[in-house]
Amino acid sequence: MRSRLACALVLLASTSLAQSGFDPDALDDELAHKHWGYLSSEEQADCWARFEGEVPYLGTYQLELIRYARALEERDLGYLPLDEPAPYFDPAEHAPAQPIARQRLEFDAPQAQRERQRIYKSVPARGLISAWRYDWGRREVLRTGELEDVQRGFANALAGFAPGHDLALALVERALDDGSQQRTLAAFGHAYTDRVGTVFPGITLYDAWASGQDLEMPDVDVLGVVHDVLGIRDKWSAPVPTSKQRELYEQVGELFHPAQRHRGLRQALAWTYLEGAPPLSAPYPVCIDRFHALWESTKATPSEAAKLLPKFEQWSEFLAEWDTRFNSDESLHAAALVRRRQLKADARAVRSFFLRIMSDAGAFERRALPAPKPPKKPATGAK
Repeated sequence: MRSRLACALVLLASTSLAQSGFDPDALDDELAHKHWGYLSSEEQADCWARFEGEVPYLGTYQLELIRYARALEERDLGYLPLDEPAPYFDPAEHAPAQPIARQRLEFDAPQAQRERQRIYKSVPARGLISAWRYDWGRREVLRTGELEDVQRGFANALAGFAPGHDLALALVERALDDGSQQRTLAAFGHAYTDRVGTVFPGITLYDAWASGQDLEMPDVDVLGVVHDVLGIRDKWSAPVPTSKQRELYEQVGELFHPAQRHRGLRQALAWTYLEGAPPLSAPYPVCIDRFHALWESTKATPSEAAKLLPKFEQWSEFLAEWDTRFNSDESLHAAALVRRRQLKADARAVRSFFLRIMSDAGAFERRALPAPKPPKKPATGAK
């Protein structure tokens, strides 16, 4: 339980700033970014340290959810594994008669950037810059970035994400996953490649297949999925003749779609655990309030929510059932709407609080970086 003194200090700071006429909600993101740049790196670090230390005392519902979710991981965060580039299917194993070597592009290579833009162009931008992700093939939470990244923290705070939001999200995804599609999702967790062997960083086969874009389908990748998931190695081999390609691709599609329903539903539900109106991919935007109703019905407990989630065969029936329940239960309907509005308000409170801290640091009074302090003169004459 927070101390009365800490609560009083936060309240005092908020009150004094309000009385000064500073209105953080009136500041747009562009202006906030500009004035953030007028703080020295030391001042930025001080702002972030103060924000991390004081934001828990805002006492919002969202922060309570983050604390609960983070408690789902008992290990020290330093023991969680680091993320690594997605592996690719080895031609020597899966297509020995067609041994086209794989060449991984640098992440920032123009060709890699263009391909990511193409694959992800229909994916709504989330705004969260995460240092964590849940790997559906390994069923493990992985660290993807530096934990003490002040610039990432600033960008997230400006978007309304409190410290720990990204870790909590990954842990909720893990709690909702029963592992029933692990083998398939591990196979589709391999890197997306093209027919000449280019490996595209930041794109997995899952991402590519979910994109709806025209895809390169090298034999090694589709055969790798079939080999790993089904263990079938004597029906198709590379180079796959044109007469057998359609059958092979349909087989891979029959593996992908159940895995996509499994993962997509659980990700969408996890994102509504902490956000009022997260930007979800189709068909889930219409389900946002239904998902809030589900969280209300389980007292926002991921382990209880996981028990309600269907196998892929009942995916459509599940969504229809929750639509009916949402529309027929007036109290649940009302509670879901309150939850959505509260989480949206909580995100605004996080953003406002960070901007108030920037104001305290004098960021909005500046028009440029302050001049560097002159070096200290060495002491002389003392013995």
